Amino acid sequence: MFKRILVENWALYVPIISFVIFATVFLAVTIRALRIGKNERERLAALPLETEAPSHSTEP
Repeated sequence: MFKRILVENWALYVPIISFVIFATVFLAVTIRALRIGKNERERLAALPLETEAPSHSTEP
């Protein structure tokens, strides 16, 4: 089997870069959600969660 795993220097930065990208997007979405106006908040709260599809039951 493998006695030793060779890790390149650039591979050490991939998890750090991934976390920074994730944290940036998360913070941007959180700040945008916190700054939303009252009218927009009420409009989004009134949106239906599911579309009403006609039921196709085969029962008589």
